[in-house]
Amino acid sequence: MDAQYKEFLSNIAEVDLLSRQVKSTTERELELMFKSHQSLVEKGMERHSCAHHNMFYPSLVSGEAVFYDHMYLDFDRLVKNLFNHRNKHYLWLLAEAFEYFEDLVELIYAHIGHKEPNFWSLKETKGETPESLVTKPFDWYLQKSQSNKNLHAKLDCIRKRFPVLAATEKSNYFGIDLRFTICLIEMLRHIVVHNNGRIMDISKFVARTFERAGMANNGNYDSLKLQQINDFVSSDGKGYRIVMLEIHQSGTPFHFSRIGAILNWILAYADYIYGSLIRPTYFSKD
Repeated sequence: MDAQYKEFLSNIAEVDLLSRQVKSTTERELELMFKSHQSLVEKGMERHSCAHHNMFYPSLVSGEAVFYDHMYLDFDRLVKNLFNHRNKHYLWLLAEAFEYFEDLVELIYAHIGHKEPNFWSLKETKGETPESLVTKPFDWYLQKSQSNKNLHAKLDCIRKRFPVLAATEKSNYFGIDLRFTICLIEMLRHIVVHNNGRIMDISKFVARTFERAGMANNGNYDSLKLQQINDFVSSDGKGYRIVMLEIHQSGTPFHFSRIGAILNWILAYADYIYGSLIRPTYFSKD
């Protein structure tokens, strides 16, 4: 399991590195854009601080270029597009990171079943007996885990085996409810993958997030958790969308990295489950 966990860390490190590269590349491009714009302004040629694009596609029959649109982008639109580009990169890195986390939980869940089958649900072991379960190889449990797409059923199994996890989810260094946070990240990832980051109905999105976490409370949502959702959602006049861009911290030269925060939460949560619970229990003597 150590090898698989190291692979998980390596994968997340790659995501983190890519997020840094995206930020660095777009900042350099933004700096060049502003320098060029300022130079044109100083020369009284501000109207040239723009971009024109003619859009074509090849005819299906002749292959000849068919004009279908012209796009004019002024300087403000160019800047906006650059930040939108950065945000889209961050969104897909978020989705990738969460999928690596799901794969890790998949492995951990399989190991719990293999080591202590009685902690798996009866639905998972239907048709088997305690005697037959102990003869099953690890690959059998892994296949079962892979076919079960319910991440939170697997996390519930880990909580059942290690009750301290539930307490740590509520009280931790970050001061957030990690059970809720994992549900939120999962919902963000779902919107990224299936709707390009756009939230069609913000009320339904909020309700589903709280319901998935088992914290609906008849619609009386916890204000801190609502704020956590709002930290990753923005309205742009056309509706709501997921935003991963950095947030400037007022009164300082620093920025809060949304994607960085999510990676930290995933890493710390995974490290606690594997390093503090799973490895000492099942693999410390291997």
